[in-house]
Amino acid sequence: MPRKKLIYTHEYPYHVYARSNNHEWFYLPKERVLEIFKIELKRLVIKFDVLLHSFVLMDNHYHMLVTTAPKATLGEFMCIFQKSVSRKINSESGRVNHVFGGPYRASLIRSAEYYFQVYKYVYRNPVEAGICGVVEEYPFSTLTMDEFGICSPTSGIAHMIPTDKKLDWLNQCDEFLISNSIKRGLRKTEFKPVFSRLKIRQ
Repeated sequence: MPRKKLIYTHEYPYHVYARSNNHEWFYLPKERVLEIFKIELKRLVIKFDVLLHSFVLMDNHYHMLVTTAPKATLGEFMCIFQKSVSRKINSESGRVNHVFGGPYRASLIRSAEYYFQVYKYVYRNPVEAGICGVVEEYPFSTLTMDEFGICSPTSGIAHMIPTDKKLDWLNQCDEFLISNSIKRGLRKTEFKPVFSRLKIRQ
């Protein structure tokens, strides 16, 4: 069954995912790749009034939570973002191949409950992959690079994320996450997991 057409809106956030070409690494040291992503994110977040909620760079893909503004649809923002990242990576690596293995994938998130689930899923990606023990140990996410100023002030749905015990909450390993229900839900253009309950606070 073909994937449904993505709904463009400025009212709700999206989870965005893109993988490198042929599942290979991005051709440069990871620290430099992150720097390129940060520079382009900061530039385009300012240019298009985008709200960036979270970003995690993995070895051959990235996850991002973002809300657009009337200046650009998600499609327009992502087209410029991925082209600019690709151009810089290819220029520095001396390559001419595609950097990304295909179009980005996006899933619209309409409810606070679903937002909590996906937000946690994004930051726990390195933990679930066995790269680190706790989310704050991973140096390639917006959890550890807020000083760069690319994460937007929380508002709307994002404002409801628990801040007093945020790391405790993110480091809780939930059966919901292990079940891959979120991963399957994010394959849809509108996020709808198999289960709909995730305990946010202890």
